[in-house]
Amino acid sequence: MSARRSRRLRHASRRYLMAILLLLGLVATSGWLLSLWMTQPANVPLSHNSETPIGRQDLDQLFELAVRHMRSGEYQAAMKLWHQILLLDSGIAEVNVNMGFTLYELGNFPAARDFFVSAMEQNPFQANAYYGLALVSEKSGDLGVAVGAMRSYIHLAGPAEDERFIRHARSALWEWESQLSSPPTGETPGRGQAQPLE
Repeated sequence: MSARRSRRLRHASRRYLMAILLLLGLVATSGWLLSLWMTQPANVPLSHNSETPIGRQDLDQLFELAVRHMRSGEYQAAMKLWHQILLLDSGIAEVNVNMGFTLYELGNFPAARDFFVSAMEQNPFQANAYYGLALVSEKSGDLGVAVGAMRSYIHLAGPAEDERFIRHARSALWEWESQLSSPPTGETPGRGQAQPLE
C-alpha cells in the first residue's frame, strides 16, 4: 500500500471518527435538554381565559370533581373534566381508567376500550383497567378477551378493592366461561353482567 493511500485512509477514518463523536455529542446534549424540559413542573393555565397556572393540588381538585360527577350520573360533565386533566397530564393511569368508565356509561365502547388499554400500558398493575376492559369486551361480544381481562382483575385486585366488585367479577367470569364452554342458546337477561367500578 502506498504512503499516499495510507494517509488518505487515516484522514478518512479521522473524519468518520470526528463525525461519530460530533453526532454522539449532539444526541447526548439533546437528551439532556429534553430531560430538563420534561422534568419541569407543569405551568399550564387552568382555562384558555385564565393566566393562572395549574398545579398538583388543582389537578387533585379536578379529579375529585370529575369523580363526583360520575357518581351523580353526570357523565358528560365528568368526561369534560377527565379530558381537561388528560390535556394537563396524560400520564395518570387512574384518569385513563375513569375516562374509560365514563365512556362505557355513555355507550362508547370502542373509545372506552382504548382508554382502558392505555391505562394498562401506563401501569400493568392497574386492576380497574382490566375490569373495564372485561366489561367493554363483553359488550362488544368478545367473551374470550372479557374472560382473560376479568381473570387478570381478580388476580390483581388486592384487599383494598371493594368486595362487591370482586363478587360481581367472579359471577361474571363464571357466566362468561359457561357461555364459552356451551353451545350458543338464548341469553338470560341480566346474568353475568358485572357493574362498573366507581
